[in-house]
Amino acid sequence: MTTAPSLLELQRAFSRSVFTGDPAGIAPWVAPHGLTADERLQIYRNMVFNTLGSALKTSYPSVLRLVGEDCFDGVAARYIAAVPSQSSNLQDYGAAFPDFLAAIPETAELPYLADIARLEWARQLAYLAAEATPLAPGRLTERSEDELARTVFVLHPSVHLIDSRYPILDIWRFCQEADSQDRLQLGGHGQTVLLWRSDTQIAMQTILPGGGCFIAGLLLGMPLGMVIDKAHAQDPAFDLAAHLHLLLQNGLLIDAHIEQGRS
Repeated sequence: MTTAPSLLELQRAFSRSVFTGDPAGIAPWVAPHGLTADERLQIYRNMVFNTLGSALKTSYPSVLRLVGEDCFDGVAARYIAAVPSQSSNLQDYGAAFPDFLAAIPETAELPYLADIARLEWARQLAYLAAEATPLAPGRLTERSEDELARTVFVLHPSVHLIDSRYPILDIWRFCQEADSQDRLQLGGHGQTVLLWRSDTQIAMQTILPGGGCFIAGLLLGMPLGMVIDKAHAQDPAFDLAAHLHLLLQNGLLIDAHIEQGRS
């Protein structure tokens, strides 16, 4: 006599069947009602893959534009099978898709594709980020030079920085021209893109390498003096005042505390 599996065992067998297409572990416990076990399970497979595939298309419209629907659907199906959802919120699904694109041979002829995906995922994260109150510039006026050097700035939760060897913002903008029949022409150098949420829109702009180093350091929680040194080492012409103005003007600094214990 076969012992009936526990509910947890049934749930795990069902999940494996949905994502691998192998019904062996769950088929004996599926009531057919006019369909075979595999045919009944296929209904759930289709529903799951269609739902997660649609979520990926929503998050990565430029990737879809660049590779075409047939290619996207095939790659998405492989990703879904390899990386099942771990959240009940579909907006969380797809975080690993850029790295997946970078690793598969089908996209080797589009080496910039993974970075376009990273830009699109950052746009989604920026849009969904929590609200935060901008820092009042007056909080910094009474600090000494030493205190400013030890100041750690906290950036708005919507701020993201994507650094690429390719002109990813130009490529992204090309993808927004839905009616364009032109072929994508790659030119110029790589781009570092700063993005954040401005009201209900996502703002994006390219910044020079020194600026990218500066913003990256702030995002890592480094004190201002150390970040400035790194930015100048990257680009001797780095303009600190211009970058602080950019952050303050757009309300992207939300806190500034003095790091203790650093000489």
